[in-house]
Amino acid sequence: MAGFVVNSHLHFKRNFIFDRKYAVTKPCTTCSCGTLTASYEKRNGNERKKNSKIYNLKKSILLIASIFIAIYAYNNFFTNNTLIGTYVNRNYENVFIGGNPHIVDTLILKKDNQFESLYYGKGKYKLNYTLNGTKIDLDYGEGFTSTNINGEQVTVSNEESFSTYVNRIWFVGNPKIILFEDLNQYYEKID
Repeated sequence: MAGFVVNSHLHFKRNFIFDRKYAVTKPCTTCSCGTLTASYEKRNGNERKKNSKIYNLKKSILLIASIFIAIYAYNNFFTNNTLIGTYVNRNYENVFIGGNPHIVDTLILKKDNQFESLYYGKGKYKLNYTLNGTKIDLDYGEGFTSTNINGEQVTVSNEESFSTYVNRIWFVGNPKIILFEDLNQYYEKID
């Protein structure tokens, strides 16, 4: 206990402050004894280095997560203004897919949520946002068709809808509206 001031109870409390983490007393600053001071500072320096490494690791993880989230959002979430434009059909040669165009087709998305296409005709589109990204619903066809079946008049709506999602090609390309993912059939924005 050499080098510590223990003259009075008040002085004792003021000069012996306990470090809660290590339960080691801090040395008296009024004396010239440096034996405990050196070991305390060495321990405290190691703790700072350890905390610094943990802090840098947390910052790195946060930075990587932020970059991943930004790339995901950029590739999967689109505003109406981003999607407005002209799209062309790619990989349309597969004729056995019923509701998808089998010919060269151009889809034009307009500002007022209207669209035009050689294959689908005129219609409306609606955007929905989920955790998976931007969904688009294409509603097309007009009017009704009436026919007689077994002497009864049957009326059928000509309206149909197609629901799919939008993403980018290879993270940096133009937006594409997926028609059939397994066969890589989609509308790609060209304008």
